[in-house]
Amino acid sequence: MMFVNNYPPEPEVSEEELYGPEPYDLNFIIPVPPVLSTDKLRLVPFIPRVHAAAYFDAVRGHETMYQYMPLLLENPSDFLRTLEMYRRDKTAVMFAVIDTTRPDAKHPEWEGSLAGMFGLIFTDKTRLVTEIGPAIVLPAFQRTHVASHAVGLLLKHVLDIAPSGLGFRKVKWAASPFNLPSNKLAQRMGFKLEGLIRWTYIMPKVEGYQKYGKEARAGDAGDGLLGRDSNELAVCWDDWEGGGRELVEQAFARVA
Repeated sequence: MMFVNNYPPEPEVSEEELYGPEPYDLNFIIPVPPVLSTDKLRLVPFIPRVHAAAYFDAVRGHETMYQYMPLLLENPSDFLRTLEMYRRDKTAVMFAVIDTTRPDAKHPEWEGSLAGMFGLIFTDKTRLVTEIGPAIVLPAFQRTHVASHAVGLLLKHVLDIAPSGLGFRKVKWAASPFNLPSNKLAQRMGFKLEGLIRWTYIMPKVEGYQKYGKEARAGDAGDGLLGRDSNELAVCWDDWEGGGRELVEQAFARVA
């Protein structure tokens, strides 16, 4: 029996492509609103030519904040390359997080300061499910309202019925079991633990420090790279209608 396998490898991101096309094509399977907002926060599409420089300034010296993430983000070229790979994946879209309580004199057009980057990944409009990730809050904005408002805005956008939302049925969240802040944030925002998914990711090797993971067997195809388990949490439509929406509104209303 004759057969062929003509699958082409994914093209690598060249230096000329690091900032994506211009105009920037989000390439997402679902229409993206220009802004999602509360009285303290705005989510807008993350556009590298617009937001990357401020992002790099904010994370310089704090690169170990990525220690639980199975992504290469530690230096600017790796960050941009990862972002471009997300852009080419039609199931993913990234948002710049703008804290409107802190003006940025360098960027008054932002109506606030860049506070992080949140995304939706693995979006499936047939099964009506997506996942929030990566969820990155810049060091100067951690332990503030930023994380809860960003998560809440994405939950409302995905789970509310049209026309105010997408009307999806499930939003997932995956976190290393050892990343306590990520797990606590998800649970505080109404996510329920569905289980531990073992060996979900391979942790890339970076210079300067070791990402957090566990060793695999010798000789496997992972070339000695560490692996990561994930706590998988979720908010489903019935959780949302059964008090999840009110939980998010309460988070929005908190002063701190």
